[in-house]
Amino acid sequence: MKTKNHAINRRTFLKSAGVFGAASVMGLGFPSISLSRAKIDRTKLAKSISLSSYGGSWQENLSKAVLEPFEKEYGVKIIQSSHGGEEEILTKIRVGREGDYDIVTINESGFYPGVKQGLFNPLNLDNIPNYENIMTPLKQPIYDPGIAKDGNIRSVPSIFGTTAMTYNTENVNPKPDSWAVCWDKKYIKKIAMNELAWYRVFTTALYLGEDPNNIQNWNLVWDAIRQQHKLVLKYWNSGMEMQQLFTNKEIYLGEFWSGRTLNLMDKGVAVDYVIPKEGASTWVEVWCVPKGSKKQYTVELLLNYLLDAQVGVRLSELTKYPCALNPDVYKVTDTIKNLPDFDPTGTLAKYKFVDYGYKEKHNAEWTEKFNEIRIGG
Repeated sequence: MKTKNHAINRRTFLKSAGVFGAASVMGLGFPSISLSRAKIDRTKLAKSISLSSYGGSWQENLSKAVLEPFEKEYGVKIIQSSHGGEEEILTKIRVGREGDYDIVTINESGFYPGVKQGLFNPLNLDNIPNYENIMTPLKQPIYDPGIAKDGNIRSVPSIFGTTAMTYNTENVNPKPDSWAVCWDKKYIKKIAMNELAWYRVFTTALYLGEDPNNIQNWNLVWDAIRQQHKLVLKYWNSGMEMQQLFTNKEIYLGEFWSGRTLNLMDKGVAVDYVIPKEGASTWVEVWCVPKGSKKQYTVELLLNYLLDAQVGVRLSELTKYPCALNPDVYKVTDTIKNLPDFDPTGTLAKYKFVDYGYKEKHNAEWTEKFNEIRIGG
């Protein structure tokens, strides 16, 4: 199924959204109504769809922002379950029965191998006209190998965030704007960085001005990793561990996530978050349709709803991460404006996506080399 894009400007979107607000109430007795240029045939809607996400408070927020309002609007029951990580849900899709899941949410790091394994269906963008509301860099991202293969889109992005720099505002002065501070000797043994080798390669490449998805000067990269190793107190492997290091003032700066940094700030820890001028690795939560689903029409209606301007605002404010919509199509509230990962330009110029094909090809070699450095090599 080849995808088709429909151009839609802000004025057209707002006008059609307003029409839909009235039509959704008045048109219940008719088979189809308008939604942002799409025709919704209610006779084709499934009575229920099954969804799996990450569970806990994360899924509770998705339910409040998207799923429960959708159920109320369309009378479609969403049967929810959860998964603990990317590999778990990919395994469930591979070994389960076709149709066990109609839609799953997954990070782009799990979406990539899922597409390579043929686990996700192409989407019909005719049924998702709000796809035009997405920021341009997220419309055809490098983490979707299906686009290069057959031109089809297989996911819709919901929210995104970075792995950038958290720092102690009392002990790191002036306010940093570059990864260079993580190589500053005055912070020796007050730095913590992610323990994964590909993170060490990715961030170091950014610091050096190299393309992290196509590194040319490997000697320079490994030398810089060696230099930083002498300054690092710890390579962390969990968000909880990193939060404790900051809370106890064992460290002053390092790679971390904006959401966990906000949690620390709420608890009174003197920290802040910055995306360095060289950029930072970016993660994206995507929603996609597993193979075997017989309810794709209804799921695509849900995906279109996910990309509605009002829904995007609710999702951002509840999850504390920016939604994937272009800021021009929704009202940017003060809460959203103050999110560390929010980009008012919509260009995502400092948000660097991982080329998972490049990572797959080299990750074993990077891991071996980094382990040698950690033991003194």
